[in-house]
Amino acid sequence: MKNDSIKRFWANYIFILIPFLVLIITKLVMSKFEEVLTSTDWSMASFMIIAQSLGTLIIGTHKKGININGLLIFIGITIMLLIVCLGVYAYVLTRSDVISGYIQIVLFIISSIWMAAIYKAEEYIKVL
Repeated sequence: MKNDSIKRFWANYIFILIPFLVLIITKLVMSKFEEVLTSTDWSMASFMIIAQSLGTLIIGTHKKGININGLLIFIGITIMLLIVCLGVYAYVLTRSDVISGYIQIVLFIISSIWMAAIYKAEEYIKVL
């Protein structure tokens, strides 16, 4: 990523990550590790990261003449990831087991990678 993209990525990512980390640390102090693992906070943080990615993609490309098909693919994948986050959130609400906790952590990692990918893709969007 270019230097400007890296700064923007971390500024947006930290905006979500800091409150989430405070919440996780508080839960670690007050409860068992398994309760932290099965907390729905992971799904909500993933949802916020992916929603932030969608906003970044739309704002970053709204003034450029771009290939609309490429943009629609990114938007479609992002919306599918948002739906997956909501599905995992609903699943964890109904079944709080260790497996659901691991699924949430994997989803959190995927959403973080997706946000970085959006910033990287934004660099390569071509002006028509």
